[in-house]
Amino acid sequence: MKRKRWALIAGLFLTLSMLLTACGAEATPTTVPAPAAAATDTPAAAAAATNTTAPAAAATDTTAPAAAATDTPAMAGTTPTTAASTGGSAAGKKVVVSSKNFTEEEIIGEMYALMLEQAGIPVERKLNLGTADIAQAALVKGDISLYPEYTGTGLTVILKQPVMNDDQAVYDKVKQMYKDQFQLTWLDQSPMNDTQALATTHAVADKYSLKTLSDLSTKANQLRLASIPEFQDRPDGLPGLKKVYGGFDFKSVDIFDIGLKYKALLDGNADVAVAFSTDGAIAGDNLLVLEDDKKLWPPYHVAPVVRDDVLAAYPQIADVLNGLSPKITNDMIAALNWEVDGKKRDYADVAKEWLTNQGLLKK
Repeated sequence: MKRKRWALIAGLFLTLSMLLTACGAEATPTTVPAPAAAATDTPAAAAAATNTTAPAAAATDTTAPAAAATDTPAMAGTTPTTAASTGGSAAGKKVVVSSKNFTEEEIIGEMYALMLEQAGIPVERKLNLGTADIAQAALVKGDISLYPEYTGTGLTVILKQPVMNDDQAVYDKVKQMYKDQFQLTWLDQSPMNDTQALATTHAVADKYSLKTLSDLSTKANQLRLASIPEFQDRPDGLPGLKKVYGGFDFKSVDIFDIGLKYKALLDGNADVAVAFSTDGAIAGDNLLVLEDDKKLWPPYHVAPVVRDDVLAAYPQIADVLNGLSPKITNDMIAALNWEVDGKKRDYADVAKEWLTNQGLLKK
C-alpha cells in the first residue's frame, strides 16, 4: 500500500514537472523582440543604429514601411528602396555627408559638412564614396544623407531622360522627378556648370587640326583616349558622342583614375582625355578643351541632394546650404581644384580656408 502511495506521489510530481517545463518552453520565445530581424533589413536603420541614443525606439520605426520598398524603380543593380523607408527616424542622428570620388566633389562635400557643423547639426563624413550610381544607391537606401550632384548627371544617368540643354528646365525636371520617385530633394543649384568635355594638348591639336568635337570625330581612329570609369557606358559619354557626332572610334581607349587622366595626356600615354570644364589642370597644364559644336552635353550645375526624412529632422539644412550655393562658381572651383590637384594640398584644408576667407566660416 505504501509502495502504491509513493508511486502515486512520484507520478504526480513527474506530471507537474512536465507541465512546468512545457509552460517554460512556450514562454521563452516571447522574450525575443519580433521586429529585431526586420530592423536590419532596412540599410538606413542598420547604418543609423550606431548614431542614435535610443536604438530600441528607432528599430520600431522600420517595421511598418517595409511594404513600400517595392515602389521605387531599381537603380543600376541596386535593391529598389524608397528614401522614405526610414519614416522620419533621422531625428537625433548624425547627418551623413558624402561625395563622389574626385577632387571637386570632395571639396564641395567638405564645405557642406563644415557649414552644417557650424549650424549645430551633427555630421558624419563619408566622402569619396564612388560613382554617381553608387552615391545615388547609398542615398536612396539611407546609408548617406546628402551629397553634391550635377543636374545633367541626374537627368541622363540616374533618371535616364533624354538630353536637355536649358539650365532651368533641366533643374526643374530632376527636382520634380527625384521628389516623385525617390523622396529626395534638390536644393538650390550653383552657378558652377561643370560640363563634360574632351581635352588635348596644343601640340596634338595642331598636328591633327582639332578645334571642335566634329573635328575629333573623324580623326579619333588615329588617337588614344584616356577615359574614366562610366564614360564608355553613360548616355552622355562615348555612346552619346557616337550618336550625335558619328565616328569616335578611337585607336585605343584606356581607363584611368579620374585624378590620373591628365597625367596620361602629359606623359604621352594618351592623345585626348575626358575632361570637366572646371578642372584646375586645364589652365594649370595649358590644355585645350574642344568645342562641343553640336551641343551634346546638357548643363551640369551642382546642387545638394538631400533625403526628405533628413530635411524633416533638420529643416535648417536648406537655409544653410542654399546660402552657400550661389558662391560656388566655375572660376572659384577651378582655382580650388588646382590647389588640390596641382599644388597637392589637402582638400579639407582648401575647403576650410576658402570658407573662412569668404567670411562663411568662423575662425
